[in-house]
Amino acid sequence: MSKQTEIVEATKQYMIPNYGRLPLAVVRGQGSRFWDADGKEYLDFFTGFGLGGVGGHCHPVLTAAIVKQAQTLTACGNYFTNEPQVELAQRITERAFGGKVFFCHSGAEANEAALKLARAAGKGRFKIVSFHNCFHGRTMGALSLTPEKFQKGFEPMLPGSVKATLNDLAGVEAAADAETAAVIVEPIQAEGGMNMPTKEFMQGLRSLSDRKGMLLIVDEVWTAPARTGRWFAYQHYGIEPDVMTLGKAVGGGLPVGACVAAPKWADVLQPGMHGCTGGGNPLCAAAGAAAMKLIEDEDLVERSARKGAELMDAVRRAKVPCVKDVRGAGLMIGIELSRPGKEVFTNCLQRGLYINCTADTVLRLAPPLTTPDEDLAKALDILLDVLWK
Repeated sequence: MSKQTEIVEATKQYMIPNYGRLPLAVVRGQGSRFWDADGKEYLDFFTGFGLGGVGGHCHPVLTAAIVKQAQTLTACGNYFTNEPQVELAQRITERAFGGKVFFCHSGAEANEAALKLARAAGKGRFKIVSFHNCFHGRTMGALSLTPEKFQKGFEPMLPGSVKATLNDLAGVEAAADAETAAVIVEPIQAEGGMNMPTKEFMQGLRSLSDRKGMLLIVDEVWTAPARTGRWFAYQHYGIEPDVMTLGKAVGGGLPVGACVAAPKWADVLQPGMHGCTGGGNPLCAAAGAAAMKLIEDEDLVERSARKGAELMDAVRRAKVPCVKDVRGAGLMIGIELSRPGKEVFTNCLQRGLYINCTADTVLRLAPPLTTPDEDLAKALDILLDVLWK
């Protein structure tokens, strides 16, 4: 029995089967590459579902920050404060819209915090408008905002969850009433098929929220930091949200979620109203702060914008018959096909390129922001060759 088979079989024996796992065990990673237990090398263009989206695997700057913090302080609880936590919060707010930060472990937890903040700020308002084809997480509050196919078997959902259609401002206005506390929107619907709101729609949401006294929550769990060629994707739309949620890459590869409240709402959640035992622990916060600094030091915002545009242009210029559309921003790219994408995904994986397929026909590319040019070129060659077949 090979080492890979041994690990896969042990996984089946000891772990709950809630993931549709591939029969592949990853044992090592470096930059934009990883190796399985049998020694095969892969280009990783979907690093940990975005978790390693800044520096990829084991970036030396991030690894050094983690090791240093691991030798200093790893946990202290939130009755105390700690320097890495404050540094990460400062780096986020200074590049966003000010305000204050609550730390937790994941994007779903960040969205739960945002829901509680919105209800508390609403003083009796409780309804939340979200959008068809969105994805905000699998915890019960976040799940209530997410499409019905994810909810099956876990009903009833949180009362007051209302769905609207992306880019239909009139529909949102009709769905929002005097009991509506907030609207939550992704600047790019990642899981839903890489769907893009228009600038006019996002600006309309901002105006509608102001007019109706609702909070505008922007879920940036996938899109930030720097993924789309801006520090935060809301910046593409010329608006500022009331609340922004972060996860995935903001922790530099370690589990960090963040709920960022604008100055007007920064003190809504008072002591005892919400918490997270390990949220913003020194180890994870140090990794996150180092990732934010790495983005600045290596100009990864500009690199993401430039390299993403080059990749999308290359796919469009190839004029592959099965490619219906190429969309996205920065290094968050969706390729919509006229045929199911599962076979493309499988063939790419066999060729040593790991990508993702969502909504049945949409391929997703989200390589680390530090991916070298030669790896971007090699991945593009593999992908186009597979698409032509």
